[in-house]
Amino acid sequence: MNYAYIGWCNQENHDKVWGIILLREHEASHLKFHPFPNYKPAYNEYLSFWGRRGAKLQTKMFSASIWEAEDMFRKKENKGYVNIPKSRLDEVYPNFQTDLEKTAMWAMLKL
Repeated sequence: MNYAYIGWCNQENHDKVWGIILLREHEASHLKFHPFPNYKPAYNEYLSFWGRRGAKLQTKMFSASIWEAEDMFRKKENKGYVNIPKSRLDEVYPNFQTDLEKTAMWAMLKL
């Protein structure tokens, strides 16, 4: 899986994960501006996931530009989520991969 962002919030009574997985990348999704006036921006396909550790994860598929996906994560960081690398995910959430696969498989089949 191509994790675009993984965030962990462990403040006060919160112990949650939130993140975005890149499912399908459009070749021009990195372009913020385009020289042609009628150009429609390219959107990537993403799967977002969130939930408390150990509880059932929620997922949602969405289309967004790379800039919009980054903006979503910045908003989560403002709410107390800390960006963690994939290598640290097993330490923070030992059963994450299993929990995500149970939920995300059905969402990805809708592509």
